[in-house]
Amino acid sequence: MKATSTNVSKFGLNIFAAATLLAIALPGAHASEGSDAEAPTLNQPSAMQLLGGLMLPQPPAAAATSEPFQFGPNFDGYSLAVRTASKDDVPAGIDPIKTAAIVPGVFGSVAIPMRNFPVAGRWAKVYSKINDCAEANCGKRGAEFAAVATGARDKKFMDKLASVNRAVNTMIAYRQDDAVYGNLDYWAKPAEILSRGVGDCEDYVILKMAALIEAGVPARSMSLVVLKDTGRGVFHAVLSVATQSGNFILDNLSNTVAGDDVYRSYVPLYSFSTDRAWIHGARSGSAQIASVGNDFTTIAPGEGPVRQ
Repeated sequence: MKATSTNVSKFGLNIFAAATLLAIALPGAHASEGSDAEAPTLNQPSAMQLLGGLMLPQPPAAAATSEPFQFGPNFDGYSLAVRTASKDDVPAGIDPIKTAAIVPGVFGSVAIPMRNFPVAGRWAKVYSKINDCAEANCGKRGAEFAAVATGARDKKFMDKLASVNRAVNTMIAYRQDDAVYGNLDYWAKPAEILSRGVGDCEDYVILKMAALIEAGVPARSMSLVVLKDTGRGVFHAVLSVATQSGNFILDNLSNTVAGDDVYRSYVPLYSFSTDRAWIHGARSGSAQIASVGNDFTTIAPGEGPVRQ
């Protein structure tokens, strides 16, 4: 995706992308950085330390609408949020067909819906098989996985998230895709993950999403978020569950489910949910769009340090 420099509006949006993948034309934004997800700090990096470079106009602030979901007598107030907006929410100078709706995103970002996103093919293949192991038909681990999903159905909402997060974190062992599939970044289907008993960070996310769907959490409230952990200098992936009380993060690096505001070093790049995709960015005061070239297909979550 490329954009040429032009004046647009008083405010802008700084899209996050890996430093080696971008030609940064304009500085002028900042984001929080921490040393680790479980021990965040509030240090502020300079503009050149960011992952971004693409500027777009910022829309008027608008709260995300919600889609109430009933969990029964144990439901404890976390109505699930669905990100929506109309073409009227898009500011002048932005094509409403291409950008659809620029809305609040996870980790304090702004999310821009994308069409024909190059990485979306990987996600589409995985999501089409998301329920394949729901009925314990994936061997021994499949039966264990199905029991986790079934056991979470009647739990309170936060207990539902916590039990699935912990169970999946201990169900499979972490191993990089290159060692398992001979591919730097292979997005495995649930059956493949369970049959091998190993996976990298997005594999944990895929299993957690599958279990929570079976446990009654609407798929459209959940997103697989690919990000850069600026504290560790690696790409990573987590599951985000959007509610009226904020976004809750399920991470293979922690058995604790926490709000996205805890993860100061997590900078979102792009995300997927059902049949939708977003690129994430941060608000900026710039009045221009920067020239930028992205190749998100080269990002391999969890596969080691980002090459600077």
